[in-house]
Amino acid sequence: MSRLGGWSHLARRFLEVLRAMPLTEAQRSEARLLLRSDGEAALFFAQPPADQQHGLAAARHAPLGLRRAALLHDIGKQMSGLGVWGRSLASAAAKLHIPVRGRFAQYLAHGPIGAEMLEAVGVEQVIVDYARCHHAERPKSISPEDWALLVEADRKARPNTGSPIR
Repeated sequence: MSRLGGWSHLARRFLEVLRAMPLTEAQRSEARLLLRSDGEAALFFAQPPADQQHGLAAARHAPLGLRRAALLHDIGKQMSGLGVWGRSLASAAAKLHIPVRGRFAQYLAHGPIGAEMLEAVGVEQVIVDYARCHHAERPKSISPEDWALLVEADRKARPNTGSPIR
């Protein structure tokens, strides 16, 4: 998790997760515009509200051809079953280089886990690769320009930010 972010980023995300509300029907419709299958929709809408909000905000900040990758990049987080406190502890442990196991390790490995989930429902390779590597180094399959745009969209993604997708 080399791109975990600083302590201020982690504090901001903690507060966002703590205050997250479920998507409104308008936001759900907006996300559905990007989802191409029942499998993708099932993965996206099974996420906790904060992850749905974050994915939608990232998609709003991404250019048209990369919106699906931005929307779906954190799909694997749901597999750990950690709430806001557990996620915060896992992130703090990673930041402090403290080894973790179990659900904490699963949460920290959400990129590769999410990539497997996305592969299973047949999404495009760029989406799988971005999910797998979004906290690591850029894979060769994603151009430096597209990588920079996705990283920036993820960085800017806060609930209810960016222009609605139409």
